[in-house]
Amino acid sequence: MNPVGERQRWLAALALAVSVPLPLTGIVTWPFLLPFIATALWVVSRRRPLAPPPAWLENVLAPLILAAVVAAGGVRYGVLRPVSQLAVLVAAVRLPGCGQRSRTMSTGGILALVGVAGVASSTHPSLALYLVALLAFVLLAVGRLTGVTLAEGATAGRAEAAWPPVRLVAGSVLVAVLAAVPLFALLPRLRSPFAGAPFTGRSVTGFREAVMLHGIGDVKQSRRVVMRVAFPGVERGRVSPDWLRLVGATMKHYRAGGWVEGRLRSQRLVGRPEQPIALVEGTRGTDLRRAEIVLEKETGALFAPAGAVSLTLHSPVAVTRDVSRVLRIPRGTELPLAYGVEFDPARVEQPPLDEADLELPSGSDNLGVLAKQVTGRTTNTLAVALAIEQHLQRGYRYALRVHAPVREDPVQWFLFRSREGHCEFFASSMVLLLRTMGIPARLQAGYAGGEPDGDGGYVVRDSHAHAWVLAYVNETWRVFDPTPAEGRPGILEAAGGPTLRWGWQQIESLWDRWVLTFSLADQVDFARQTLDALAAATRYLPRLALGLGVLVAIVLLWRTRRRREPDRARAMGKPPQVTRALQRAMRTAARRGISIPPAMTAREFASAVTAAFHDTKEPVIWLVREHERARYAGGALPRRHELKVAVRAITREIERAPRALSGSPASP
Repeated sequence: MNPVGERQRWLAALALAVSVPLPLTGIVTWPFLLPFIATALWVVSRRRPLAPPPAWLENVLAPLILAAVVAAGGVRYGVLRPVSQLAVLVAAVRLPGCGQRSRTMSTGGILALVGVAGVASSTHPSLALYLVALLAFVLLAVGRLTGVTLAEGATAGRAEAAWPPVRLVAGSVLVAVLAAVPLFALLPRLRSPFAGAPFTGRSVTGFREAVMLHGIGDVKQSRRVVMRVAFPGVERGRVSPDWLRLVGATMKHYRAGGWVEGRLRSQRLVGRPEQPIALVEGTRGTDLRRAEIVLEKETGALFAPAGAVSLTLHSPVAVTRDVSRVLRIPRGTELPLAYGVEFDPARVEQPPLDEADLELPSGSDNLGVLAKQVTGRTTNTLAVALAIEQHLQRGYRYALRVHAPVREDPVQWFLFRSREGHCEFFASSMVLLLRTMGIPARLQAGYAGGEPDGDGGYVVRDSHAHAWVLAYVNETWRVFDPTPAEGRPGILEAAGGPTLRWGWQQIESLWDRWVLTFSLADQVDFARQTLDALAAATRYLPRLALGLGVLVAIVLLWRTRRRREPDRARAMGKPPQVTRALQRAMRTAARRGISIPPAMTAREFASAVTAAFHDTKEPVIWLVREHERARYAGGALPRRHELKVAVRAITREIERAPRALSGSPASP
């Protein structure tokens, strides 16, 4: 093929490859994406080189492209979208004639920008497989185009372009993947967005950064055990579902489409194991219940019912309490961790009211209009809260997979556009709607419900993660749950074993935990654990040094034995390794029709086999030379790998060629 035409087709194929994530992520809208894909398909189907458009036409198209990008919203949706849409239109103009050397580099750079935009806007686990496939394709294309360029400039008129070896491409991809893992772990972290990551085909709960419940992933599918809860002295039928509403975080501040706990101060709780630590000052209720909890998953928090009044630790652990009365433990605490909580089922213990409980984001006027439409002329705060709760339960649909657009408030998008989402959307919407009506409200997140464990207790899994609302009505804090019934985890019977879908959800959960929400705290933890491991390993340094010394001694003895092998073989009458390799080659030739008499010398064998199988000349001559040098001249043996390669090459060529005629060997 013409070198210019081949470069043109490879660049057009690369354009199609980098466009794969674009329609899935939404970073480029269809009016911009369709011309790009159509142009790439047209260019890749042309075998003859295309001429580039005239310069005057490109100059005319440039302001039109800028106007189209500005008309589509400009930077209203962030920087990534307008830059991506500008890049695909410019690439569509540059693709015709991209095979010419003057346009190849610039077109490749624009396509690289499009590829980066598609990768940066995707959060699905399949992104890893796509990156590996794209890297292999790019290496193959670069290797081929390099060969085309060298062949084009060769002095020989009929030089052919070579393809990059498969081993080189596969090895390069492997090295790149292995190098990417430590780089990813060391590079600075960014916070994950609220609720659903923009431009994604799946929901990301947002619990990771928002409420510190680590690794939730897809909350409705993960079967990982978080904790086990028991209520001593209470029969299972008398356990209220509200007792299993275990608080992990309470949030008041809604910032840039996400909830922030605002933990500026924390108090360390001082107490000894098996001695109760008071969580509430003053008198306590008389009808208290006790929950025994065993935490099995690292979350950084201790979970407790909303009315917790005292905490009893069964092991020495440093516990702190933040301003919202959420209990925290150090990351890396040894698990499982058992503790007891006394709580009042009839109360919700919360810090006093403050101005943040009525805080609203800018642009919330339409929320107030909606709240008044839902509540009508009702003035009773409890009736207002119940009306908003029922409106959300009945008028909106529960869904895990959401597509929250970038630069749009997720609550506004949920209430007025999508009308579907998971518990965080429902709870966040109710908090803001209550605040527009002058009712203080907070968002709580943690776990709700559990599965009976068969021993009188309950197993709480990742799938029980939930968010709900606290509202201050009638001079007291009260729990509301606006999520529809199908999205509220409760006390359920134990589910069956893992399914194929559950396995995929586990992968998504790991991806969410260790890629999408991998944070600076994780990096600090890894650094600390590494230092601790190195400090602990110092105790084993003498043993490691002894083991290393033994290993070095074994290697030296083995190398000495290899050097003396020809002498020992001659002394014992045993042929050296190279001679045995030559004998294997002779047996293979005999099976293919070469006559091998007992008195045949190595040189006679070389003449016979190269006369019958011409492609074996080079490895046969090398093998015979090494045989004579080791057997008769006392030379060093060749390496085993070299012998295997030579015998394999001789065997392959002999078996590939037509069968030789039996007869006397050719004379040397």
